[in-house]
Amino acid sequence: MRNGESTFAFARILRRLTSQPFSPLKLLERSFELRGPRGLGAKPKPELIGPILTHLHDTLQDTVRMGFLHSSRATGRISAPLKAAAEVRYLGHTAPGEDSTVLHFEVPPFGAAAEELFRQQLLWEDGPGADETAFELLGAALRDVGARKSESNRFDPPLLRRIAGYRRMLERGIERISLPDTALAQAGAFDAEAIEAAQQLSALTPPARRVRIAGRLDLMGASQGVLKLQVQPGQVVTAIWQGEAAIETLREHFNQEVVLEGTGVFRPSGSLLRVDAEAIARAGQQDEFFRRLPEGRTVAGIQNRVRLRAGEPSAYARILGSIPAEESDEEFAAAVEAMS
Repeated sequence: MRNGESTFAFARILRRLTSQPFSPLKLLERSFELRGPRGLGAKPKPELIGPILTHLHDTLQDTVRMGFLHSSRATGRISAPLKAAAEVRYLGHTAPGEDSTVLHFEVPPFGAAAEELFRQQLLWEDGPGADETAFELLGAALRDVGARKSESNRFDPPLLRRIAGYRRMLERGIERISLPDTALAQAGAFDAEAIEAAQQLSALTPPARRVRIAGRLDLMGASQGVLKLQVQPGQVVTAIWQGEAAIETLREHFNQEVVLEGTGVFRPSGSLLRVDAEAIARAGQQDEFFRRLPEGRTVAGIQNRVRLRAGEPSAYARILGSIPAEESDEEFAAAVEAMS
């Protein structure tokens, strides 16, 4: 794209971000700090900041859905509260130095934008706080990705691919995109390490597969299509209803023993993250076998597990290092796989 065309495209993005007024909500200021050797400062190149502004809304929308639903991508219409929680407006930029540009935004806290969701507080016990914003969720997700937390609830495969897609922006000349003013003790960032971690976690994540789970239907959130299934005491599964029947028709199953069928989505560790449920029925004695959490069928090699925590020797690495020389790593890996 030539300079004139990129400048025109950037101006069009700015008009779109600034021309639509917010509804009268309490707003907070959050920012992205871009660092790189060239093209930033007080007069940044449009081709450096334009793609970030273009992709910001979709990134925040995926992160908000992940925070509330354990699912970053919508299969139907996104509900009004979740859309409002990801609304962002561009305020302008400042320049702390020649090698950095800070992009400033306004965004509503969840308690103001998605008040309806917090009336269903039990559904979101592990979700975000009312004073947090989409930027806090994004910073926490990036932190977990950078730390390669394979048991995290803050990302799923589509969100990992979204984060990994920022590689293209870093290749344009930006070295790091940080979130300097979130209300987090430590926020992650888009940088080479986070991109690599997202790609590794994505490769490690077992593929989704059909599952059946039995348990008590403990909670229902009709507006978001969320079901909470207690499989065992202290063991709760989040399910997103995607069946043909309206979720309101499932009321007869509330607080009853049921069996769910659908697609299981897994964490990189192999544990179950959520179920995209398509069918539900009363559970019978024959369904007791399914009163347990299914595990993902890992396809990545054991060496990926060894590298899961960057700079930190894992249990797998210590075990592999203790094997006598006459037994190869491949043979040991096969033996471990057979035992698991």
